[in-house]
Amino acid sequence: MAQQFDPYESLPDHLADTGPIRRVEVLSGWRRLFGLVSLIAAAGLTIATALLVLSPAETPAPDIVPATTISATTNADTTAPMQAPTTAPILSDETAIPGSLPPILSADSMAQLLATPVAPVDQLIGWEIPRDNYTAFTIIPDRPRSEVVQYTVQSGDTIFQIADRFGLKPESIAWANPRSIVEALRPGLQLNILPVDGVYYTVQSEQTVASIGTRYQVDPYSIIDSEFNPDLFGAAPDTELPSGTHVVVPGGTDAAINWNPPVQRIAGTTNSSGGSSGAKISFDTGDPGSCGLVDNPGATGGWVKPLGSYTWVRGFSSIHTGVDLADATGTPIMAAASGTVAFAGWSNWGYGYSVVLAHGPFTTIYGHMSAVSARCGSFIYAGQVIGAVGSTGDSSGPHLHFEVRYNDIPVDP
Repeated sequence: MAQQFDPYESLPDHLADTGPIRRVEVLSGWRRLFGLVSLIAAAGLTIATALLVLSPAETPAPDIVPATTISATTNADTTAPMQAPTTAPILSDETAIPGSLPPILSADSMAQLLATPVAPVDQLIGWEIPRDNYTAFTIIPDRPRSEVVQYTVQSGDTIFQIADRFGLKPESIAWANPRSIVEALRPGLQLNILPVDGVYYTVQSEQTVASIGTRYQVDPYSIIDSEFNPDLFGAAPDTELPSGTHVVVPGGTDAAINWNPPVQRIAGTTNSSGGSSGAKISFDTGDPGSCGLVDNPGATGGWVKPLGSYTWVRGFSSIHTGVDLADATGTPIMAAASGTVAFAGWSNWGYGYSVVLAHGPFTTIYGHMSAVSARCGSFIYAGQVIGAVGSTGDSSGPHLHFEVRYNDIPVDP
């Protein structure tokens, strides 16, 4: 017999230490049959397993508790106890299968269930917790402002309403904005709103922090250390600030502002000689010095100066609605025209102790008095003494703040 070629004998020697390599032998017929049967059995087992995994699982019936044993728990925050459904069929213990399986519906119970009308969709929710309070649970506390913000003036706004809305004094609104805006408040204008009472100053030319503090009567370090001036961190009182720098001056005060108190008028009748009768006026009702409604017969005679001599301090503007005339404390103040005393006493509008005289369509105001000698409702003649010069209210020194108003509109005296 010829010797057959063995391919394994030609392998390189370096594989010899891996052990002998088994030759592939031809399988006999019965072994082929056994392998085919095993393959078919394995395929069948695989298919059965796949069907078992993919088939839907049966949902166990829920435990049904007799309706007579269900009680509703009352929530302290609700107005009525929670009610359990009453339409569910009642099952007896005899229908339960011993063990851990749930109860099974009897034929009668099934018929009762099928005969029960279906409730509307909005009533199919099992339990309902009534709620009569629809306020959001999240409470956002008021947070203090940390910077200057802008407010757009709305129709009907006043400086006092805006100040009250932001928790500031009216003066802080005026001292934070150009006078042209404050004097002519119109819808659509933008107002600077400070985080605290004080002054919002814009540096006009290079100047030190100390000079700003002196101008507004505060310690320069209160400006430097303020959280509202982060750009001044590390500065010193002698630090010069460039033109255009905006500085919040907490607690700073600028020129005193005299606002317009409310006035009520009742028209009278005009007689043949041109005079009027029955007219009344009330100046700032509710303020301590207000006299309420008093007669306002109109002016008689001419006008005189309210002080014999004085030093001119400040003139008239739409934000400073009078003139300031300085003189020594106690200097007599005289009525500028004949009229009725409509106000005599303390004013909460910055005038301090003051007197207001009504002269028909005119009124005159005398502020910052050290003493008041006029009495409510009395008729005063031009030149008659009504009080004395002082420095009460929003005042930085003894002087008379004198105003003249025509139909309650300030005019230049």
